[in-house]
Amino acid sequence: MGKPLSVLLVEDSADDAELLELELLRGGFAPSIRRVETGDEMRSALIATSSWDVVLSDYHLPTFSAEAALATLQESGRDLPFIIMSGVVRAEDAVNLLKRGAHDFLDKASLARLVPAIEREIRDAHERVQRRQAEERVRVLSLATEQSPVSVVITDREGVIGYVNPKFEKATGYSARESVGRPIDFIHRKDGGEETYRAMWATIRSGQEWRGEFCNQRRDGQLFWEYATVSPLEDANGAITNFVAVKEDITVRRSYEERLLRQANYDELTGLPNRLLMLDRLEQGIAAAHRRNISTALLYIDLDRFKNVNDSLGHAAGDQLLKEAALRLADCIREGDTLARMGGDEFVIILPGVDDGIAVQKVADRIVDVFSPPFSIVGQDHFVTGSIGISMFPNDAADGQVLLRNAELSMYKAKEQGRGRYQFFTRELNERMQERLLLESQLRGAAGRGELRLDYQPLYDLRINAPVGMEALVRWRRPPDTLLQPGSFIGLAEEVGLIGEIGDWVVATACKEAFGLFNGRRNGLRVAVNVSPRQLQGGAFGDWVRRQLDETGLSPDQLELEITESVLMDDSPETGMTLRKLCDLGVRLSIDDFGTGYSSLGYLQRYPFDTLKIDRSFVVGAMTDPNTARLVETIVTMAHGLGLETVGEGVETAEQLDFLRGCKCDLVQGFLLGRPMTPMALDGQLG
Repeated sequence: MGKPLSVLLVEDSADDAELLELELLRGGFAPSIRRVETGDEMRSALIATSSWDVVLSDYHLPTFSAEAALATLQESGRDLPFIIMSGVVRAEDAVNLLKRGAHDFLDKASLARLVPAIEREIRDAHERVQRRQAEERVRVLSLATEQSPVSVVITDREGVIGYVNPKFEKATGYSARESVGRPIDFIHRKDGGEETYRAMWATIRSGQEWRGEFCNQRRDGQLFWEYATVSPLEDANGAITNFVAVKEDITVRRSYEERLLRQANYDELTGLPNRLLMLDRLEQGIAAAHRRNISTALLYIDLDRFKNVNDSLGHAAGDQLLKEAALRLADCIREGDTLARMGGDEFVIILPGVDDGIAVQKVADRIVDVFSPPFSIVGQDHFVTGSIGISMFPNDAADGQVLLRNAELSMYKAKEQGRGRYQFFTRELNERMQERLLLESQLRGAAGRGELRLDYQPLYDLRINAPVGMEALVRWRRPPDTLLQPGSFIGLAEEVGLIGEIGDWVVATACKEAFGLFNGRRNGLRVAVNVSPRQLQGGAFGDWVRRQLDETGLSPDQLELEITESVLMDDSPETGMTLRKLCDLGVRLSIDDFGTGYSSLGYLQRYPFDTLKIDRSFVVGAMTDPNTARLVETIVTMAHGLGLETVGEGVETAEQLDFLRGCKCDLVQGFLLGRPMTPMALDGQLG
């Protein structure tokens, strides 16, 4: 029996998941794998099971990413090894995720390091638990510093060392006697890092904790990196008396980051430019072609039947074949052209400055010819041809990524036609893009053609147990007769610049229909409308809202505009001016889906918001996770402390309703209390 291993896999490919499971089985594990593709699925998995050993994540999924998965894991409070697996990622992005807390990065095309990496990270995770416990004891009990697995240094208010623990002596080679009485930076490397030290002193002397990295020098002259947390210690009167530094050796991590950056641009096996450098060269080629009004061609090459050699003779033989294939391809290009390895058995050739397709065809013919002779691998001849897809700028695409995708589609078409040949990109291969273009085309002018409508979901006030308003939700009846929810088209509208047209229609229609529903009824009723960040970036939006209120007769305090947290991070003068103008009108402002973005209390205090909406994921999670429940309670308390009304979203069960009522949440909405409905259907519920 293998060693049990519980794996949470963030992956949208079932085939890749199967390959991963086989690799773990070969490595001596008995894996139990749960595959997730979205943030909600990952949160549910983390809540449902507490015995995960490791999280493995693809870098990019259609609706999710390694960055979002890492954030989700960190939000859960779980300390699990997080390993990224991808063949397509810039080194800078990988290093950034390592700095944010990811533990390793593996190439999907080469999983030889997978098992050792998992074993190492599980050991490290266990060690991190022990280290955190030790660090906490260091902070609380001074005697525990003697047993700390991290270096601890205590100085006076001038930074002169008064104490170092045994770990510091071991890490630096300096004894306590040699260290006491010297400045805290005496081991600092003298040829760099002065800015870091200045920033540290400015922070800790102001009474704040500082965290950062230093390059230091041991007694024997060897350099090493440390991650330090330096905190001021205060007396009963609040005066700083000492500083305490807790430092962890991160030399291994920094060495890995630097090695990753050094290898960022070239494939280790063939020495060719890798995908990242290829994309940079492609953008340069496109820019030059655009300036000179000429063409740039891209050839996407896949080795046919390479898998047969790799599977039958092993990876070493496969690597030998790839290196020889790279040499043959290099003989087909000119000086100034780029040959790159994309990963696996895929290569790309960039031909900048070609006159026409005939010149490209000649290169493709040479590639077909050079693959005609067999490859001699392990004393045997193997016939491995190449299927080639070709796309050209500007005829086939004006963007590098699209050009690459079109060439890849063409390559698959060449394989379908018999392999060992080439295929230029054609309109037939563009059918996938046509559907998106059709959707965009139909969406343009949809409001003017009367294809949009608003449904309304009631907002219930728990203090009076009655509806006090509604949220407007847009629907699109797409020709010929398909009713689409906003998730199917709002993202596209944002991307292609149609959100202003649709958003304006939603606000205008909501004002008009709300006035008809509210007229003659009790005071205090309101309609909530979602507003895109792009609408707020235009300086005219505030005046436009005022005109809608004037034309419809709706009172400003009956209109609530729901704004996402990302708007709070926007420091542009236009957005600030628009929000202030809306506040001056008396329009209510609401923070939508609070807790899912990056806002802070400082941003909340920047504008006079009226309402804070708690995202439904927190409402659902509170039913099973005590930490989430406490978070919701804290959000409500915090909001009330800031004078904000709270709304709990997505209420679907009586248990959720009772919980929000117990938290003293003000308003709720969800299917339990009412599904989105037409104005006529809602009319009878408003009383």
